[in-house]
Amino acid sequence: MTKDTFYLTTPLYYTNSTPHVGHAYSTIAADILARYHRVTGSGRTHFLTGTDEHGPKVADAAAAAGKAPKEFVDEVVQRWQTAWRELDISYDQFIRTTDPEHEAAVQAIFVRLRDQGDIVPGTYQGWYCRNDETFWPETKLVEGRCPNPECGRPVEWISEDAWFFRLSRYRDVLVDHYNAYPDWVRPASAYNEMASLLRGGLEDLCVSRASVTWGIPIPGESKTIYVWFDAICNYITAAGFPHDMERFARLWPADVHLIGKEILRFHTIIWPALLIALDLPLPRLVFANGWITMEGQKISKSLGNVVRPADLTERFGVDGVRYALFAQAPFGVDFSFSEESLTRRYNADLANDLGNLVQRVLAMLGRYRKGVVPAATSGDELNVAFAGTVQRVRAALDDLDFRGALAAIWERVGALNLYVEQAKPWAIAKDGDDALLDETLYNLCEGIRWIAALVYPFMPRTAAAIWQALGQTGTPGQMWETTLHWGGLAAGTQTSLPPVLFPRRESGAGVA
Repeated sequence: MTKDTFYLTTPLYYTNSTPHVGHAYSTIAADILARYHRVTGSGRTHFLTGTDEHGPKVADAAAAAGKAPKEFVDEVVQRWQTAWRELDISYDQFIRTTDPEHEAAVQAIFVRLRDQGDIVPGTYQGWYCRNDETFWPETKLVEGRCPNPECGRPVEWISEDAWFFRLSRYRDVLVDHYNAYPDWVRPASAYNEMASLLRGGLEDLCVSRASVTWGIPIPGESKTIYVWFDAICNYITAAGFPHDMERFARLWPADVHLIGKEILRFHTIIWPALLIALDLPLPRLVFANGWITMEGQKISKSLGNVVRPADLTERFGVDGVRYALFAQAPFGVDFSFSEESLTRRYNADLANDLGNLVQRVLAMLGRYRKGVVPAATSGDELNVAFAGTVQRVRAALDDLDFRGALAAIWERVGALNLYVEQAKPWAIAKDGDDALLDETLYNLCEGIRWIAALVYPFMPRTAAAIWQALGQTGTPGQMWETTLHWGGLAAGTQTSLPPVLFPRRESGAGVA
């Protein structure tokens, strides 16, 4: 077997807390890409997400809740899965690092690397932050505390016999890979940061814990495997490595790893070094999305400014939130989030532009033609404009330019609204020009059909509502290559008027 599937992943989310809008941002991005690839190309897509469930932070949180770690994470995982279900996240696989198959695969990987001399014994002494589960050199500490600005907690001195992954031996081959593939880490700022880190040299990585019991046991020892080693291996264990190599060959290498920029080092230095040691191809792209900020601070549990996805969807609907997050800023940069900005964008782009367009067009079709689609037209040059938009949307999404794709779609939304105002179907009906009215109504309905297909990856519920109102069945757009041709809306199709897609919202109700 050879690779035949678009394979994309989110980071594994840590189970000492529940989802906030920052987690939703990364996961919705992956869902948009997954839905897009399902309606284009081969349609074969595998979207992986899941939870990271080992380590002292989880054990501490479980103890604080008065529960055993596994009992605790079983309950927390339900909250993550519920949140993704409510946001219409269409993942193909949800991996848990407590899955027996994953644990066995990680043990096999550890033993293989140890047997071939890439994991060697030693003694670890260093400053350890339990919250970040990271060792820090003394020179990096800030007044004796964790240097991560989101953390700042006290660190503890740890000294123990340990196993080390020989990360330093892969520094030169990583440098060669960075030089050969300058776009494999994006955005450019992330690439430059990691390339600079590589130039400074690498130290071997401690990959065992003698003092941590809540983790994957090292076979034949009382130690456990370092939680980050455990977690980042999920991308290949979920794909079948090393126990189902036929499945693995169809999926690997990953086409896109979506991560937060705070975990860049693990995914663009440690992870590729592990893959090279295993003689496996590296992922084709690691993309670090920006942070969502409120009053200049990243949204995070440790800062106490968490906004739950449900806080937003209760007010703006699932698709309103999905749209607003990705229309706001280029993917990969930090951006400011507020209830006021979300309300403005929702009302302007969704309620006024898209929602009003659909209601006006289908209401006029109902009034003048009893909701029945008239004969197809050549498109009156609209067909050329829409075909160009499809090309722009595809180019943008292939480049993970979500805002660019939405901007291209909204140009068509705006053009159709302008078409309504300039053509004035109500005036044509009054004049009794049936042929011109049929042509105008068809052009508008067919344009809306294309809009439904194009917005589907971003707003699946809205797309489905429009698609069904146009008398269509199945997934909006089906496969773009075959359904997005002008004249695809059959004459005689019975349409209906959908409920208001985006009721207007007033500012000031709050989102927390």
